[in-house]
Amino acid sequence: MIDDIIDEEIRIMTERDEEPTTLSSATFKLPINELKLKPVITLDVSASLNDAIKLMQKNKFGSVIITESGKCTGIVTERDILLKVVGLIDDLTGTPISKVMTKDPLRLMKDDKVAFVMHNMHVGDFRHIPIVNENDEPISIVSIKDVNGFILDYFPESVMNICCTPYRGTSKRYGG
Repeated sequence: MIDDIIDEEIRIMTERDEEPTTLSSATFKLPINELKLKPVITLDVSASLNDAIKLMQKNKFGSVIITESGKCTGIVTERDILLKVVGLIDDLTGTPISKVMTKDPLRLMKDDKVAFVMHNMHVGDFRHIPIVNENDEPISIVSIKDVNGFILDYFPESVMNICCTPYRGTSKRYGG
């Protein structure tokens, strides 16, 4: 048991030595591929609104990329569902996803800079950006949570290991 504890402490120390320690403008020039990218989930443009909602619920993702002939043609996000569906559309199964998707969304490639993600999310008020290959086929999606995690990885001691945080309510995740 003592050996297991010592081994765990050594593993943690080794990981800390490998963690980035300096956040600079050069950090934002790193390729998007440096982010912990989510696997892509897609639906064909012929799918229904209900198909998209079920897929997002099942995978606990905030968005799904819509494809046509394998190429990125749209995106449906939690925000789309909230603003374009709830209280407005009753027939989820009969409504095509194309009716509520954001058509021709901004997309980036895995070798583009992290700065492009941050800039486009800020300026365009996006929370999700499809990542595509040179044939416009979705390979991943990056979310604001991915960017936040990327930045927080640079501050493990001062942010991630903070103690004595103020407690102001339940610690359960909203809606879950």
